Amino acid sequence: MGTDLKQTKIGYYQNLDIELVTWDCTSAEVELSCACIFEHEMNDRSFSGGLAHLDEALNGRLNEIRKNNWFSAKLNDALLINQTPSTIQATKVLLIGMGAPEEFTLERIKTAIKTVVKTTHQLELKSVAFAPSILDTGLNPPSGLNEVMLQALKEELDRHHQLHLQNLVKKSEIERWVFDAGFQNYDAKAEQYRMSFSKIFYS
Repeated sequence: MGTDLKQTKIGYYQNLDIELVTWDCTSAEVELSCACIFEHEMNDRSFSGGLAHLDEALNGRLNEIRKNNWFSAKLNDALLINQTPSTIQATKVLLIGMGAPEEFTLERIKTAIKTVVKTTHQLELKSVAFAPSILDTGLNPPSGLNEVMLQALKEELDRHHQLHLQNLVKKSEIERWVFDAGFQNYDAKAEQYRMSFSKIFYS
């Protein structure tokens, strides 16, 4: 990504650094890179942004697996790609199905975040990046999106912590959580995330 990478610490919670970085699913330097993907893009346009980069890095196979229904991208469908080519920085990529973009709700992104946290715990990984892919699909990000994502992250971490206290699961090993972001309005987004973090994690 070179030197023009933008990176902001959003907050720290339970041994976990939460950051905003101008990465996408392909360039995120983490163990698990996650992208939401819808059944189709708005107005039947082709992939753009991070999803286009991911499709390119996979030699067009992202489009192919969805077209052939090998990964339908229907709501709650998930695919863990654990053989990533060298064109992708992360060792594993998790695709999370979001259903039809016309039916998108904040509740769906909340579920996606929780799926990512659970998967990261199951794989016992330390670093993860999450791309909501809303803009890439042609949707306008709804207001309160980052707040909902942070809320879902906190809820799932707390739930895992309670299970750990019951001696049922290992302590969370996640040390780094990154929200992928584009360069557009980056500083404003970073400020919003910080404010949302203070509100949710310390209110």
